[in-house]
Amino acid sequence: MVHEAMILEYSGRHLAMIEFGAHLKLLLYVSLIICLFYPWGIGVFGAGPEAYFAGAALYLVKLTTAGFLLAVFETATAKMRVFRVPNFLGIALMLGFLGTLLLFVSKGL
Repeated sequence: MVHEAMILEYSGRHLAMIEFGAHLKLLLYVSLIICLFYPWGIGVFGAGPEAYFAGAALYLVKLTTAGFLLAVFETATAKMRVFRVPNFLGIALMLGFLGTLLLFVSKGL
């Protein structure tokens, strides 16, 4: 809701540019996530135009799937009560610590 409060005084072209920037940022984040965690279907250099078109089509499929999952997540968490947020933050913090610990153990540090 902070984002909506910051742009209340804008309209027209300025509001369109702010919204475009927000959408572009979301597209960048989702693209990074799907290309890093689900790299299958990425056309490599010199693979030919068929591989590039197949990679672009698969990217669009992954992007559509990520958009659908984001919409489901936003709908599910919109009704989350405020007093439950610290529980989820605590779980996220513990999972982050566990992931860091496992990373250090796997590297032998």
